[in-house]
Amino acid sequence: LYMASQPPFESNFSSIFGSSFPRSTTSDDNNIGKPIIHTTRVKLPVIDLSHLTNGEEAKRKRCVKQMVEAAKEWGFFQIVNHGIPKEVFEMMFLEEKKLFDRSFSEKVGAKFLNLSKNCYRWGNPNATSPAQYSLSEAFHITLAEISSFSDDRNNLRTTVRMYVEEIARVAQMICEILGNQVNVNSKYFENIWVLKNSFLRLNKYHPRVTGSEVFGLVPHTDSSFITILSQDQIGGLELKKNGQWIGVKPCSEALTVNIGDMFQALSNGVYQSVRHRVISPANMERLSIAFFVCPYLETEIECLGIPKKYRRFSFREYKEQSERDVKETGDK
Repeated sequence: LYMASQPPFESNFSSIFGSSFPRSTTSDDNNIGKPIIHTTRVKLPVIDLSHLTNGEEAKRKRCVKQMVEAAKEWGFFQIVNHGIPKEVFEMMFLEEKKLFDRSFSEKVGAKFLNLSKNCYRWGNPNATSPAQYSLSEAFHITLAEISSFSDDRNNLRTTVRMYVEEIARVAQMICEILGNQVNVNSKYFENIWVLKNSFLRLNKYHPRVTGSEVFGLVPHTDSSFITILSQDQIGGLELKKNGQWIGVKPCSEALTVNIGDMFQALSNGVYQSVRHRVISPANMERLSIAFFVCPYLETEIECLGIPKKYRRFSFREYKEQSERDVKETGDK
């Protein structure tokens, strides 16, 4: 089952670069050549969301302050007591595992689950160097596509819909709070559930070749307003702070939130969209589920603040430029 479901990473890598997986790299892009295993691991700021809804005013203010400071200082934080039942995550991870366990030929087949052509992704077709290759596969599902899921048992569609409704509620709260603190018009976040460009990304990271520094997910920033990540306890997420890569310790029942490029622009650079990557574990698979809050393509992103660090642009313009950059350089 495992072999039949796994993408042909090694042969694909060889066809792109004419060599087998590297055992080490000499590239200095983002310190890729440094030994991964020695990354410092830290605990991100942890925000207790229960203080927003049922706490005293002083606790609520402190909670907002902690969130804003984390968005400025780290660009990342973890949230607990978010109100999403544990069973929702358990069901979602179960369905995700079943999905990735389907055969590779099925997953790459036309109209798999009635999803769009580029929904299933693996490796990295835009890699321009071995250091940009990813040992991962993913399903990229926009909110607009969830209703068109054709699914043998409907478990997947029902579970995904339930998960997104829960996670969108939490995302809405976070976006409104962070936006309010930098005078962003709340219209950007009026109803996250109907932002059809927002999407869910189901990730499976495959074990890396022993001694190799091929990534699970290459260094990047997110294009979203915010991203909310649910992951297993294996770890592997790393972010760049003060020029160093640091590993994020998984925190049981916490969700990880990070600021994306759109919120950095909207906030005039007050909030930080930070480069991060995933290192595949050496001897086990890792699953995660990321929810990306994205605007409509025509939405104009205009920062408030003097002087303005960014000119006004549409999300479409930004995406098109990013795609050109990735094709040319492997990075945006």
